[in-house]
Amino acid sequence: MANPILSGLKQTQTVLGLMSGTSFDGLDMALIRIEGSAANTRISFLKGSSFMYSAKQKSALLRLINLEHNNALVLSQLNFYLAEIWAEMIKRFLRDHSLRPKDIDFIGSHGQTVWHQPQAEKFIDRLIRSTLQLGDPSVLAQLTGIPVIGDFRVADVALGGQGAPLIPYFDWVFFSQFEENILAVNIGGISNFTFVPANGDFNRVQAFDCGPGNMLIDAICQWRFNQDFDRDGKLARGGRFSESLFDFLVQADSFLLLPPPKSTGREHYGKTFLERVMEKGRTLNLKDEDILHTLTRYTAYTIFENARRYLEGFSVLDTVVVGGGGSRNGFIMKLLQEYFELLPVKVTTEYGLDDTFKEAIGFAVLANETWHGQPSNVPRVTGAKHPAILGKICLP
Repeated sequence: MANPILSGLKQTQTVLGLMSGTSFDGLDMALIRIEGSAANTRISFLKGSSFMYSAKQKSALLRLINLEHNNALVLSQLNFYLAEIWAEMIKRFLRDHSLRPKDIDFIGSHGQTVWHQPQAEKFIDRLIRSTLQLGDPSVLAQLTGIPVIGDFRVADVALGGQGAPLIPYFDWVFFSQFEENILAVNIGGISNFTFVPANGDFNRVQAFDCGPGNMLIDAICQWRFNQDFDRDGKLARGGRFSESLFDFLVQADSFLLLPPPKSTGREHYGKTFLERVMEKGRTLNLKDEDILHTLTRYTAYTIFENARRYLEGFSVLDTVVVGGGGSRNGFIMKLLQEYFELLPVKVTTEYGLDDTFKEAIGFAVLANETWHGQPSNVPRVTGAKHPAILGKICLP
């Protein structure tokens, strides 16, 4: 049932989706027109923009999310800081496209994940699981004058779910129309995929995180090559594959063979993990390019190996469709094609979906479900006890 305070819903909503991922590159915005909800959703992409963080902002954000800096003062300040700079970016977006706040019905904001612990651990006197996304939606609503729906993961985690991935709901909404058995892969900071059956059966949707996406690749590029990322995989192509380092990665990565439901983030594939990899590379006398080459192959391998091991629809797959920043890394795409062999490996743009803004569009869709009072988690995917209406509605 729709929320009574949101009575009088329009037939069509104009929604701005926001996504700031684990790579801390900046904020992606996607403006969509959306009609209906759930299986009857119809989406039109209108405009999209990416606003990059300054070098100072990015380095500070990456430093502040390290565990040793996570005190109450930092988290409280960061919660407001992100909302403030995002509000400024939204105002720039509106100016750039000659829009007014009243032209937007509401905003769907993923927030910035700074901690994600879906496995319960002893805390004080009980087992607790938790997730934390900053960039407060209430602050954002007050500063923009537009209703904001955010903090989507919490409800699912409260029900015993992983709280991630959440984009599978959007994958089901979007890819069901093509009547193919599709593996929709997203390679952001973390890689994940969604299996969407050709008949669109929601109960057969399967999804989970696979492992590192661009996170380790970007980190080594910034640390050792003074580049933000490996454009088209050029640096990795210049290195050689190390079977010894690859075997070390397989053995060292406890997440790889963990059965679903599962999700992960920077708390696993962060600085400590990369330092272990680099140290092993030095003992093997590898060049930085060799380490990067091997890490890139490992990224593609985790996607394939998780599909091979745990995907119930693996034998009937028709197509692999890749989105996210990793889809623009030609070397990753080449490796995925090698692993999936005869299956076509395509990019989301071939299906009319801009890969740059896929996640931002996805959270706009999730916000639309919340606005309509509809659940949008996938309990079979996350492990939650039952469907849940996700997010918090914050009115200006």
